[in-house]
Amino acid sequence: MKKKDFIYYASAALLLAVSVRPAYADEQESAVQPIQVKAEQAQDSVAKTAPDDSETVEPKGETSIDRQEEQEKLQAEQKTESSQSVPASLPKQSETKVENQSASIEETAQREEASKVDEAASKKGAVGNTTFYSAGHAGPASRSSDVAVQPKTFVDVSSHNGSISVNDYRTLANKGVGGVVVKLTEGTTYRNPYAGEQARNAQLAGLQVSAYAFSHYTSEEQARAEARHFISEARNLNLPKNTVMVNDMEDAKMKDNINRNTLAWADEMRKNGYTNLMYYTSASWIDENNLRGKGPVKTAQFGLENFWVAQYPTAKLSANDAKILRYNGRAGAWQFTSQAELLPGKHVFDHSVDYTGRFTSQAKPAPEVAKGPLSGKISIENNDSLAGRFDVVISNVLAPQGVASVSVPVWSDDKGQDDLVWYHATRQQDGRYRVTVKASDHKNTTGKYHVHLYYTQLNGEQIGVTATTTEVSIGKTANKGKPSGKVTIENNNSTTGSFDAVIRDIVAPNGLNEVLIPTWSEVNGQDDLVWHKAVKQADGSYRATIKASDHKNSQGKYLAHVYYVTATGTKEFVTGTATIVHHKHSAGTLTIENNNSTTGSFDAVIRDIVAPNGLNEVLVPTWSEVNGQDDLVWHKAVKQADGSYRATIKASDHKNSQGKYLSHVYYVTATGTKEFVTGTATTVHQSKVTGILTITNKNPEVGSFEVVISDVFSPKGVQSVQVPVWSDQGGQDDLIWYNATRQSDGSYKASVKAENHKNSTGTYHVHLYYIQNDGSRIGVHSTTTQVEYHNLTHKTKAYIKDVNSQTGTFTVAVDQSAQGKRIKNIRAAVWSQAHQENLSWYTQTPAGGHTEIGIAAVNHGNKQGDYTTHVYVDYTDGSVEGFNLGQTRLIPQQVTDQKNKVIRAAANLVGASTGSPAHQRMVADYNSVKPLPVGYAVKNTDDWCDVFVTVVFQREGLSHLVGRECGVERHIQIFKKLGIWNEDGTTTPQSGDIITFNWDKDTQQNDGWADHIGIVERVENGWIHTIEGNSSNGVVRRNTYRVGHGNIRGFARPHYQ
Repeated sequence: MKKKDFIYYASAALLLAVSVRPAYADEQESAVQPIQVKAEQAQDSVAKTAPDDSETVEPKGETSIDRQEEQEKLQAEQKTESSQSVPASLPKQSETKVENQSASIEETAQREEASKVDEAASKKGAVGNTTFYSAGHAGPASRSSDVAVQPKTFVDVSSHNGSISVNDYRTLANKGVGGVVVKLTEGTTYRNPYAGEQARNAQLAGLQVSAYAFSHYTSEEQARAEARHFISEARNLNLPKNTVMVNDMEDAKMKDNINRNTLAWADEMRKNGYTNLMYYTSASWIDENNLRGKGPVKTAQFGLENFWVAQYPTAKLSANDAKILRYNGRAGAWQFTSQAELLPGKHVFDHSVDYTGRFTSQAKPAPEVAKGPLSGKISIENNDSLAGRFDVVISNVLAPQGVASVSVPVWSDDKGQDDLVWYHATRQQDGRYRVTVKASDHKNTTGKYHVHLYYTQLNGEQIGVTATTTEVSIGKTANKGKPSGKVTIENNNSTTGSFDAVIRDIVAPNGLNEVLIPTWSEVNGQDDLVWHKAVKQADGSYRATIKASDHKNSQGKYLAHVYYVTATGTKEFVTGTATIVHHKHSAGTLTIENNNSTTGSFDAVIRDIVAPNGLNEVLVPTWSEVNGQDDLVWHKAVKQADGSYRATIKASDHKNSQGKYLSHVYYVTATGTKEFVTGTATTVHQSKVTGILTITNKNPEVGSFEVVISDVFSPKGVQSVQVPVWSDQGGQDDLIWYNATRQSDGSYKASVKAENHKNSTGTYHVHLYYIQNDGSRIGVHSTTTQVEYHNLTHKTKAYIKDVNSQTGTFTVAVDQSAQGKRIKNIRAAVWSQAHQENLSWYTQTPAGGHTEIGIAAVNHGNKQGDYTTHVYVDYTDGSVEGFNLGQTRLIPQQVTDQKNKVIRAAANLVGASTGSPAHQRMVADYNSVKPLPVGYAVKNTDDWCDVFVTVVFQREGLSHLVGRECGVERHIQIFKKLGIWNEDGTTTPQSGDIITFNWDKDTQQNDGWADHIGIVERVENGWIHTIEGNSSNGVVRRNTYRVGHGNIRGFARPHYQ
């Protein structure tokens, strides 16, 4: 990893004065071209010299990727020719050396001056240096004495470490090192030129190889681009996808939005199949530490066990001491020093202990490498004279010091060695090495090609072995007879119904573009014929996997033919064979578990899964026997840790039916088709909701009665009991929802008075509802009762209610007598100043027997004092009756913040009803601002809940906080654009938030079409108190909902000042 400016100080009293290496350039990218070798003419003399291919490799001056480091200094030195006798004109490879200048920085300071270290760090010229701190007086950060430590340690390497031979790695292994983390990339352009050799030699020495990328990203897009660059290099090096892939996070510029951006990096890695991810950073960067400050990296989002944490208690800490200290023990690994001198005379290493085994558990003893007299045989195979390519195969590979790698320099006779390319041969399973040579990589030269062979031994020494030549043609058909090849059938799998067709010993005199294997079963002729394209393997063979699922799942005899597609695109039949295919059908066992009569639910569990055609998902269609399949639901089962699949079936999703339920199992195959597997049945008994309604204490003198609810029960629990009551007269125009009060004996009671129901007499309807613990409302029971009112008054009543001195509001209520004169209009004159300077008139047309007018001090200059109220009732017969309601003391608070202004303005409209002057003014105010949203002018007869919200903000000059709309669903889109929308209806809102509802769904998450909107006044004890326009028969009223109520669609939180 990058080297740190300062090391941690362990003492509580002062910083350790230590000398450490500053941050080097962690490899400035240099594009190393294939080594160009000047040809020397072969002489007849015995002492022939090898061509010189030495070249100075320097940085190419590539644009900096702001990697905060000085550039590498690379120098190449010509390596002396091997003393081993080699053929004439045998090239020798140049050796590139990486020289790094080192320096030391010495810092000594008292603990109270630790802040100066920050200043010193900020003044450093190097752009990519990172300063790390210890726990100071707080003690060692995250020291964990009870944490298990893996026996083997590990190191990380970059281009600073240069070439590391197999023997060097063996020395590290003998010192307890079990793994190496190789730097592959940095940013989006740099590649470590030594990575391939460093990884390959470590594997040969038996060490576990992991990889890291040094990151610079400051956005999600850049994070994904750096991940793709990392992945590309991993693929180039043929690293398996289960390799530990490390994100090295040190660049200080990354700290802003580091969690969001790193999640994007991880997502890109996982999408490409790399899921074994770790994160390297300093202890001061993570939030799980006991330093003086917590870092910006939220480890909970990634898992603390996935972090490799750097923290240096002293300048040079031994591995044994580190295993005792066990800093950052809850993390995956701890880098305890950057100064480990593990190979005397060579570059120091970053040294780490492994807590979880992620970096060292795959280490194994280095295989014994065969040593012996120098030998090697070159064979030329698959010489394609049309395409101009051939394979070089090396066998009998042996060297006195063992063979670490095999190199094959190749060039044509034309113009000396101007087209020289050094190839790295790949080891095959049979111990041979192979490389493919293309004329296109050699300037499309034809004629004689020179092929030489070099070994790099385990001690790092390169040695020439042997050489040969071959003839290369392009676009010519060699006279080699007919095409030929051998096809064999392998991996015939009766479980999956598949087999591999493998073609070897290929002879393609007319060129070879691709190999096709048309295959079909004998069932119904060739109706299932498929032309499969074979894929070339590392050993030069071609392979195609044939699946019965691609052939109508036929069983029995299959025929497979082989065709070569030549360089001109024609197909040539080569050979054919046959095989027998038997495959298993899909299978599985279905059991019913957790059948719960209280919740009316059960689990369908699928085990012993056999899915020869692939398994995308498991579906469990379920329905009750009641009314056929009218409640059929296809449930998606979820895979469990033990490999089984589980789906929870709820009666509430099946119309709450009881009795026999049928569940079937279908597998969705890799091709997307559904296959029936099995089925079963079970019986569902759900405990019913209960409740008994009793009418008691009927008092005909005052027209009242009480509702008592007993035997209260719901399987989901009862949060509250509601009793909607209305009279037969005028439909439900006198509907009131009563919240029943729980009594000491567990019953609930609600008191009903005729005076609250327009003094109606006769039949009253009483219904019972429960608000359950999940916020849903369920109807339970209903009854009726007869109401008499002997002392029914013939006089109109006017009075004051709901006085709130602090907000400066109260309500004028007027009740029309059932037997009295009909009220046409109600007027209220209200003032507080001696000479009526702040007099305001309120006018309301009654919508029934009970009328309310909201009075607010804000309409009277927000003055504090005694407010006089006079009410004038205009009757339909032309007469007028006056009422002096006396004085009401109001002490309204002076509101300056935007949120409380909104809440106050909303509260001042409580009681306004459809058609009232207050409602008409709201509509007029909405239509007064041009242009109108979506060009629509609201009518007095339209739904107006969103007009209420829009106008409240508009009147306070705050329309910019929420936008303007009269349609709730369109308003939500505005909230999203403003960045204030919260889709999660289960969250707890704040006062001043905007709340929306969807009445068609009463469970969370509620993502249906929004029907209604209001303003949150306050939240108390898990209850949301709202003010809503056009609520319950078209009135501005206060309502309450339990947090997480099923009808809540979501919230918007304006950016109040």
